[in-house]
Amino acid sequence: MKAVVLEKLREAVNEWVRDHGIEATLVEVKASGIAIGVHILVVARRGFEHWYWAEREGDLFRFLRARFNGNNDFMITRLETMTEEQYEKYAEVEV
Repeated sequence: MKAVVLEKLREAVNEWVRDHGIEATLVEVKASGIAIGVHILVVARRGFEHWYWAEREGDLFRFLRARFNGNNDFMITRLETMTEEQYEKYAEVEV
């Protein structure tokens, strides 16, 4: 996976975070290690507590799809948005 692709994705995720007034403590965009897969994680101190997880993840996915429509350089294989409390509780759980 090209570093420039990951950086463009990271910039887009950070833009989404700013646009929604989210106080993020962690924004992680990394190659999954398999082909063109990408894992995205956003952990927030504030901004997610009254937003159902499926809605916020769906919103971020739609934002990224609109931004990178037709780009075949990556495929989102994991996308998670969590509050700090959720991250602390579930970050160590293997899926």
